[in-house]
Amino acid sequence: MRDRWYGDNRDVVKWSAVVHLARREAIPDVLHAALYRPDDEWPRLATARGPAALPVEVVRHFRDLDDLQRLAAATALRIETVKEPFLDRSAYFRRVCERVRAYRAPVLVLLDPDTGLAPDGGGGAQHVTSAEVTAIFAALRPGDLLACYQHARRQKDWRGRARRAFANAPGVPSFEVEVLCSDLARDVLMLAVKKG
Repeated sequence: MRDRWYGDNRDVVKWSAVVHLARREAIPDVLHAALYRPDDEWPRLATARGPAALPVEVVRHFRDLDDLQRLAAATALRIETVKEPFLDRSAYFRRVCERVRAYRAPVLVLLDPDTGLAPDGGGGAQHVTSAEVTAIFAALRPGDLLACYQHARRQKDWRGRARRAFANAPGVPSFEVEVLCSDLARDVLMLAVKKG
């Protein structure tokens, strides 16, 4: 997740789905794997006297991933965000799996890549791969839930393709994958599956 994209309508849909699922399944804990890639530079403000930096206080007000703790307090959920920079994929997902196994109460794990599942098995920093979905799902205990953010692909039937890609990750029970979406942001959906 990039700082610049945090806090838009897509996040409203994403976190609405997370809160809905957690409440429906009576899951008190959310582990947010942010796949965090901090922005080194922000665009500048153009002024009559030349370019000016965006005030850091304004940027943080609208784009602060740590503000999820306000949502946690309002919903009575415990939200832990894995916010370490997403640089080494294997080390990152190994640590996320360790965090998943450390929970004693049921947990909802949110995979939050910029664009969702990697198409055709590849994957850049903006994606999560099928193998990573498999690893996280394997780390879950019965009763835990896995959710994944998915941005629209430039394909017909992108929703069905994304669902199938998630459901086809080895070990994921394909017939139990749920799709959550909203008219608020028609170019995103959430994929979710409960471990039985």
